[in-house]
Amino acid sequence: MREAERTASLDYPVMMIVPELWREAVRFRARFAWTIIWLVLVFATHVAQALAIAWTLASVISGRADEVWLALGMILGIAVLRLLLSLAQADSAARLGGLVRRRLREHAIPAALLAPRLHDTTARDGAVRASLVDGIDGTDAYVAKYIPATAQVVLACPLVVITVAILNPWAGAWVGLAVALALTGPLLWKKVASRRGLDHWDSYEDLSADLLESLRGMATLRVLGAVPGTRRRLHDRSEALRSATERVMRVSLAETGVTDFAVQAGVVAAGTTAALHAATGQPPALETYLVLLLASEAFRPIRELSRHWHAGFMGLTAVPEMVRLGAFDSSAHHAPPEIPNAAESPTTARELHIQTVTYRYPGADHPVLKELTHTFSRGTLSAVVGTSGAGKSTLFDVLLGFLVPESGEILLDGHTLHSSDIAVVSQRPVLFTGTIRQNLIVTGARSEVELEAACAAAGILDEILGCSQGFDTEVSEAGLSLSGGQRQRLALARALLARRPVLLVDEPTSALDAVRAAEVIHTLHRVAADRIVLMISHRPESLLDVDSVLYLDNDRPDRIVR
Repeated sequence: MREAERTASLDYPVMMIVPELWREAVRFRARFAWTIIWLVLVFATHVAQALAIAWTLASVISGRADEVWLALGMILGIAVLRLLLSLAQADSAARLGGLVRRRLREHAIPAALLAPRLHDTTARDGAVRASLVDGIDGTDAYVAKYIPATAQVVLACPLVVITVAILNPWAGAWVGLAVALALTGPLLWKKVASRRGLDHWDSYEDLSADLLESLRGMATLRVLGAVPGTRRRLHDRSEALRSATERVMRVSLAETGVTDFAVQAGVVAAGTTAALHAATGQPPALETYLVLLLASEAFRPIRELSRHWHAGFMGLTAVPEMVRLGAFDSSAHHAPPEIPNAAESPTTARELHIQTVTYRYPGADHPVLKELTHTFSRGTLSAVVGTSGAGKSTLFDVLLGFLVPESGEILLDGHTLHSSDIAVVSQRPVLFTGTIRQNLIVTGARSEVELEAACAAAGILDEILGCSQGFDTEVSEAGLSLSGGQRQRLALARALLARRPVLLVDEPTSALDAVRAAEVIHTLHRVAADRIVLMISHRPESLLDVDSVLYLDNDRPDRIVR
């Protein structure tokens, strides 16, 4: 994204309104309203306490001891009430922030898995992770605290200023002028803060991406002797992030200085005006104390607003990237298409028919798939082979619905193929930290009998039962505690548990030795007895017993070898 566009996306109007986050918060109307109501009630207790303190001071000066004790009791009761209201407000705000974060992730994660993202060679996994995790989490301070504080300023400050003006017009004028300055003064630094905030987020994304890539390739880096260079690069990234953070903090201090000056000037001016009137004997003591106390309370919402802005600003610098990810867009073209429930999909099918499918990547001169026609059948293992760039992965993406072909159709037993009909075993299976059981049941709860049947079909059951903890054996991060073959077969068992009629397997033997590769191919033959199984492969030895092979190349994209 161009710098001007990114800066414009943070170029917000008065009080730093971020429309995208406000829209998300307002979607939860009841929670949004109660969060604001509780906060305004908390502020009302501060005003009531100011009144009670003014009453106490006036009673002391007047020598009315009975009223002093009553006023002190009122102060204590208000303090207890404020504590209860504050707890209710904090709970409501936390729930509102959680609802918004969940909604953002529900939109952003599917959008990040759409074809444009998956085929974006400029996107880095670490940067996307930073936006999906840290960026969305960073919006919590704005949604849960800054938005309610903004509403509190709009609702409470004018009422307090009007009250002070009724008690003392000059004091009210000074307080009103200072409130306006405290709200508008920070806008002088708005563009600078936005630009430097974006620089800070860019530095954070770069560091996150470099760190993730270095951890993934640590073994390779050590073999190549590239660890010192990687260490220097990460150090440079860290220094860039530190410098960007310091620049943001300097701008933040300048903005805080303007707000503090306005607050202090308003309180002093109002206090001086009230004191001068009191010296001439014009207002009674209660009004004088009340003007002094309310002049300070008028700025309480602004102080809270400023504090919450600084707490939430770093998260807002990720908003432009979240916009690009589609976190705020609920339109149909960003959401995955409506598909039948996976649990309702048939577990078996006879034929998968590809009819004259053509797909061309945007900007490409020639289609990578041109009028491709072929039928894959249940009962036999099918392979898709071809040179690099011939369209094997593209065909899988089209089958999965990640890419929409220019023409043609894909039918499963005469009906449109849906992504809920397909299970996938990738070239590098993703396993999670946890137990073997937890890795297997990510597609839904399954009985022990079902787990054992799937693992037996995948050829991994005996090895699982041979472990001391069986299905409760712990799996390390990324499945590194297992061999390559075990990871492949465990991923295959997980795909079988999904109960889909079509199974796509991408390079299942690429990381295995000849013995393990033969075991996996034998397993796929067994699985193909009741499923349509398609396999991408580059290894000739894995094709020896394969009856159906679709060969793709750029000149003849539909030539059947066998």
